[in-house]
Amino acid sequence: MAELFWKGKNGSDRHLADRHVLQTCEGFGGRVKAGATLSTTNDWHNRLIAGDKAVVLPALLHEFANRVDLIYIDPPFMTGRNFASYSDRWCKDLDAYLQWLYETLILLHQLLANDGSLYVHLDWRTTHYARIILDEVFGFAPNAEGPGFKNEIIWHYQSGGRSRRSYARKHDTLLLYSKSTEYCFHGERVGERRGQQRRNHMRKQVGDDGQVQWTIHSAGKLYTYDENNVLTPSDVWSDISHLQQKDPERNGYATQKPAALLERIVLASSEENDLVLDCFCGSGVTPVTAEQLGRRWIASDQNPEAIQVTRERLLGREELRPFVVQVTAPQSDYE
Repeated sequence: MAELFWKGKNGSDRHLADRHVLQTCEGFGGRVKAGATLSTTNDWHNRLIAGDKAVVLPALLHEFANRVDLIYIDPPFMTGRNFASYSDRWCKDLDAYLQWLYETLILLHQLLANDGSLYVHLDWRTTHYARIILDEVFGFAPNAEGPGFKNEIIWHYQSGGRSRRSYARKHDTLLLYSKSTEYCFHGERVGERRGQQRRNHMRKQVGDDGQVQWTIHSAGKLYTYDENNVLTPSDVWSDISHLQQKDPERNGYATQKPAALLERIVLASSEENDLVLDCFCGSGVTPVTAEQLGRRWIASDQNPEAIQVTRERLLGREELRPFVVQVTAPQSDYE
């Protein structure tokens, strides 16, 4: 199998030598609308963790190895910029960035359940490198028929200016990987009605009740589809808008992603009460969306502003399941 090499490449075992534990510093009880019943799973509390993924993920391993159902990450893109919330400069050191990403993906693979799914959100700068690294970590199967690669999703949007020296770069890439052939996927939950619009070379038929059916011959068989059948979304998503500067959804956090993007991912790739993880939670869109859709969640970020913004978003909800805020501490402090 093809493999990517860079200066200083090694695995993530060096992080396990200096173990950290998670210490709870705040706890919040759940609340519901008047007359409703709080839905909880045993004594579970969702977790908002302040800390670098390099210590948070190893700290989670002893309890959550092979138990996380869905992971979404929107890591730094190696843009070479300083944002108000974090630095993404990397001193133009691609080797350092790839090693950092490699270590992250190894740990996430260890946390992911056998039937779980991982979405990695990047852009044109490093997606091609990330895909080769993911193939190494998750395995490679021709035609995406085994563990590993499932989809390269193009999120196309309209925002910003237009370059005079290149085609306008107006999309991000989400790489979907699974740990096995048995993974959760419900395209029907996030699809659209087939409708009455002509698609491909299908033949249109209108029944006595006015309902439209579409038929097509393929490989010697006749396939019939009702206008109300739901189509699984394609791997190009152009129906979800980038957040504009004055969008009411914005909370002031740089690189914030729209809730609609995470809603599609969570609905398609998890079940109610499944465990969702995001170790670069930033503006808090992943835990808030998971909360809204009845999933358990673990969210972390090394930036104190991200923890504060996410905490405030959660506490501003009318309905909320119990959650705790945690920090990391060296294990030696507790021995």
